[in-house]
Amino acid sequence: MKNLLLVFLSLILALAAVEGVLRIYNPLGFRIKGNKIILPIHKDEVIHYDRSPRLDKVVRIHRNSLGFKGEEPPADFARRLTILAVGGSTTEGVGLNDDKTWPLVLEAKLRHNFSQVWLNNAGLSGHSTFGHLILMQDYVRRINPKVVLFLIGLNDLGIEAVNDFDSRMTRGVNYRSLDAFLGGLAIHSEVAAAVLNLKRYFFPKVVPQVGKEEVNFQNVPRLEVPAEDKAAIKRLYRDKYLGPYELRLNNLLEMALSHGIVPVLITQPVLYGNQIDPRTGVDLGKLHVTRDMNGELAWEVLELYNDITRKAGKEKGVPVIDLARKMPKNSVYYFDLTHFTNEGAEKAAGIVYEELQPCLARKFPGYVATAGRASQ
Repeated sequence: MKNLLLVFLSLILALAAVEGVLRIYNPLGFRIKGNKIILPIHKDEVIHYDRSPRLDKVVRIHRNSLGFKGEEPPADFARRLTILAVGGSTTEGVGLNDDKTWPLVLEAKLRHNFSQVWLNNAGLSGHSTFGHLILMQDYVRRINPKVVLFLIGLNDLGIEAVNDFDSRMTRGVNYRSLDAFLGGLAIHSEVAAAVLNLKRYFFPKVVPQVGKEEVNFQNVPRLEVPAEDKAAIKRLYRDKYLGPYELRLNNLLEMALSHGIVPVLITQPVLYGNQIDPRTGVDLGKLHVTRDMNGELAWEVLELYNDITRKAGKEKGVPVIDLARKMPKNSVYYFDLTHFTNEGAEKAAGIVYEELQPCLARKFPGYVATAGRASQ
């Protein structure tokens, strides 16, 4: 019993010593502890998409020391043209390799015109403006990038409170998995964070095809919505959901502006709407999108949210990139109703680049590579 007690006390003292050293100097990378959410830092996944011919067969995902996709934050972070892309799964790039998501394709394009560009993809699947507000409060305002791109709207449809995805990484210890357990402890302990990082480094997660799968648009059920039902649904969204969404959006913008961050709003594109898909000939307006909406109605409802985004940008003097209207509704660019193929992410990044590049040149002329390239 005495020997066991000695071993136990020695272990406690050793852990305390390691904890103290890591709090003074942590060689495992830059890390920010959130007060409300836990981001998946230093996390690697390998996903096999064997049944999706238009997705890469093997998709590799890496989260850096911030929990985002992209390069590690540089030592001279404050001197760089630093940009974060915030959004849901459309931004995260479900089904795509990291470097083929639209934010990181955008980064490669911007580097032709600007020097010292650092851009990270902070998209988190399912996150709404509720989750974005927590992310801004917990993480973004602390690292204080110069620009934040918000691609928002879709995940706010019909919600009045934090959704399951927003709360998925809420702080606290849980026993769902070893990762979740260590992630909860990591909020309080550098030792737990170090163990979690080492586990993720040496044992990256390898999974078969999961989550989103490619949709055969020919097989999607059709839905007719009577005119009176259509009017009632749109009225419900106007009366119940749009006002609170506008308030959350304005809070996001005010939070960014108050910390000297330039916010850029991007409206939400989707495949469905009152059009014919050029690739398949399918009527995208007749597709059964949600329980009570077809593609035509679902697009009109989403446009109510996009209109709020456009309005907020105009009132706050914030740039708005209208990707919702400029992104072609063509299944070449989508593998389901909302998520991009590699070609779609490239197309979206190009549209964002065309409008963002002159905006950045005006606001941050010191980073323009050459006058000739900037004007071009």
